[in-house]
This record gives sequence, structure tokens and C-alpha cells, in this order.
Amino acid sequence: MKLKVAIAFCFSLILTASLALAGGKVPSLIGKWNVESSGGMMLNAEKEGKETHWTVGQRVLKGQIDISSQEDRFVTGTYTSARGSEKFIAMITPDGKYMYASDTDGFFDCKIANKDTLEIVYRHVKASDSVVAIGVAKRQK
Repeated sequence: MKLKVAIAFCFSLILTASLALAGGKVPSLIGKWNVESSGGMMLNAEKEGKETHWTVGQRVLKGQIDISSQEDRFVTGTYTSARGSEKFIAMITPDGKYMYASDTDGFFDCKIANKDTLEIVYRHVKASDSVVAIGVAKRQK
């Protein structure tokens, strides 16, 4: 009987510890972030799409991410550049180290480097154009 209790205790201790390690703290990403990206756009038609922030031959794009709401790991916001604005939704990973997002025509993956820095990879492919870019977002103070 004592052996069963000891085994049950050990099992519950291991389970509790593994659950604690698996669930990282959810960082708050609400706020405005300045973004500078390098990358490029490839035309797949006569002209880029109206939602595309990049133009032919452009290699640098500056913009702003405004994360307006966050419910636990679910994030909503808007990306704005000189060419317009685009809404996005995202999820923060269970370990709190990454955020994966979808906007109206593409996807971006963010490494949460620290509370004020996101490292971003963006890409989209559509009938009018394709884009790939990497960037860094810094939280405005």
C-alpha cells in the first residue's frame, strides 16, 4: 500500500512539474512597435496588389505594428506603412517565445527576443505578387 502511495505521489509530482515547465508566462505585446524590414517583392502580374506594402525594386520598408488587443495568447492588431494599413490576428506560443500571425494576404512569424523587441519573418504569395522580408520591431516607449 505504501508503495502505491509513493508511486502516485511521484507521478503527480512529475506531472505537476512538467505542466509548469510547459506553460510559459504570456508576455503582454500590447502597444505600438516601430518596424524596419529588408526584403523584396516579385511581380506575378502587371501590378502589385492593393494590400501589398512593397513596390518593385524596394529593399527596405518602414512601418508600425499596433497591437490593440490581447486575450491570453490571442492577439489582434494593425500593420501600417506609407502604402496603407492591414489588420492581423496572431497567437503566442505556449512557451511565450514566439508569435505566429496572419494578415489579409500573408503570414509573419515573430521571435519575441525580449519585452521590447520582435524579430519578424514575413511572406505572402498571391496572383499579383510575392513578398519575403525579415525585420525587427521595437516597442515605442
